[in-house]
Amino acid sequence: MLPTIQGMQLSADERAVCRVLSGVAEPLTPALLDVAVDHRVHYLLAAGAWRDSDGDLGAALQRELRQAAAFDAWREQDLIGLLAALAAVDVDALLMKGAALAYMIYDAPHLRVRVDTDLLIRREQLEAAERVLAAQGWQRPPESDLELAGAQRHYEKAAPASRHVHLDVHWRIANPRTFSDALSFEEICVRAMPVPALGHAARALGTIDALFLACLHRVAHHDDEVDLLWLWDIHLLVSRLSANEEEDFVALAVRTAMTSVCVRGLELAASAFATPAAAALASRLRAAGNGPSEPASRFLGGARPVATLRADLTSASDWRTAARLLGERVVPSRQYMRALYPRFPRALLWLAYADRLVRGTPKWFRRSRPRRGTP
Repeated sequence: MLPTIQGMQLSADERAVCRVLSGVAEPLTPALLDVAVDHRVHYLLAAGAWRDSDGDLGAALQRELRQAAAFDAWREQDLIGLLAALAAVDVDALLMKGAALAYMIYDAPHLRVRVDTDLLIRREQLEAAERVLAAQGWQRPPESDLELAGAQRHYEKAAPASRHVHLDVHWRIANPRTFSDALSFEEICVRAMPVPALGHAARALGTIDALFLACLHRVAHHDDEVDLLWLWDIHLLVSRLSANEEEDFVALAVRTAMTSVCVRGLELAASAFATPAAAALASRLRAAGNGPSEPASRFLGGARPVATLRADLTSASDWRTAARLLGERVVPSRQYMRALYPRFPRALLWLAYADRLVRGTPKWFRRSRPRRGTP
């Protein structure tokens, strides 16, 4: 029997899905399928434990799995072309998060459900990358141009069957400044690994950095949400670490003051899936790090947006940087506001700013509510 996820309020069906992922037989039922879809692990189970399920429900799940494989084949060819085009103009792009893990640790990429593809580049190569993206049919929806308060831009393009695909281009590993500089592009690049299935130009974060980011991402960007797909990523990654890589991971977490965040992800994975390697590594990190005294620990359990802003401002090196960061958060560019409020005359655009401020202020002080339990 799997241990209870400490401090988490998982339903009986969620715990059952954890057991199925861990190899315990549980028949396919509508309730379990709903939970698996909610946690985005249904393709994993469709190709594994529920592959031979009888009835209409099993047949429908297999049809969806085949459709996912077909769509992913198109997405793969599009990504191969994009990575080759970026390499042709000497833009060094690294795959990160779900798109990287789909090829690194899963039996087939379509089994790892993902909403978008994430690339990490050097900031000075962003303009060159955007020219390639435009030539490849990618368009950027209206959004603010952030440099200090954020470190990514979003793009989308049309895909077969009236779908759209999404791409995020990052120049730091996270937006909150408590996390953003924990790993530099240069450090990641040294440990990057090739992805042969995506062509000679394709590289992704190495296993150590991928595990580190998997632990950070769920806290920095998703309020410590208990999502079984993200925990399964951690389970698979930590199970692949060699003894030397474990040493390097511990050293990385201690040096960057991220032991508490890494312990959190590892302990959740160990509790959900009885992962011995995760439990052992978490124990080592607890002994080696400073835990609650680390700045990142304040994000465990989720944080109000105003608390994230306060942490960002505290990290600023001087008042000018702090003022610019605050301005990016509170006063977006006129171009963005015109796109957001297309009916406002230019002379009255100040009213749009006022409307945004009135509507948005309460959200800054509202505690985030992850869709699953918090500690």
